[in-house]
Amino acid sequence: MSFRSDFSLAGKAALVIGASNPLGRAAAVALAEAGADVAIATTTRSQREEVAANSCANEIWALNRKRFAQAVDVSDESDIETLVERALSEFGRLDILVNAPDLHFAKPLLEISLAEWRRVIDVNLTGVFLACRAAGREMLKREGGHIVNISSVLAERGMANGSAYCAAQAGVLNMTRALALEWAKSGVTVNAVGAGWINAGGFLADETMKRQLERYLPYKRLAQPDEISGAVVYLASDAAAYLTGQVVWIEGGALSHV
Repeated sequence: MSFRSDFSLAGKAALVIGASNPLGRAAAVALAEAGADVAIATTTRSQREEVAANSCANEIWALNRKRFAQAVDVSDESDIETLVERALSEFGRLDILVNAPDLHFAKPLLEISLAEWRRVIDVNLTGVFLACRAAGREMLKREGGHIVNISSVLAERGMANGSAYCAAQAGVLNMTRALALEWAKSGVTVNAVGAGWINAGGFLADETMKRQLERYLPYKRLAQPDEISGAVVYLASDAAAYLTGQVVWIEGGALSHV
């Protein structure tokens, strides 16, 4: 069987927001491996994220693709508008947007301050809205493009002490579905990847929590970031031109668990 050319991203330009975290980084590198030029952006302006984004950009440079890294706060409207403008200036086009912000937060509801609630929603949901609006504006002009929002299994499953995070992730999924309906006639697809728990540190650096999750999952292990990125490449390719408003779940059977 020959390789289908519509899986190739050669000549395409992508923007990955949240490429400073493990899932975003894996997606950015996979897009570059498939042939795309890739712009890299952080989720927040922290020094740690900026270092991680630059490291990701270096990995893409080693694949002989155009790239740049930019530190942004995804909840800042002007940051996102400037980022999209730079991508258009450097690449001349924008075919693919991947949203992968992931600000983890866990706290009993009665202990969450309004400022904390707003920050979780702003980063995990409002940032996706801002990026979709800025990039979608250009894609609609060109009558084509692919948007992939990376969400969490907690968009479908609740978790104690996770009300703010779960609400934000659920919002991403329904925004994905709504935008798919709005933009389908213009040739812009909007899909999501629902990721399970990833073996990439963060709150899962707690070994007790990690072991509990591994016992719960049918696969008895957490996912690796590279196990998610293949779906992102597919949804960003012309092979998925007739697929929109869908969530591809890669979660080790978590949603099938009683």
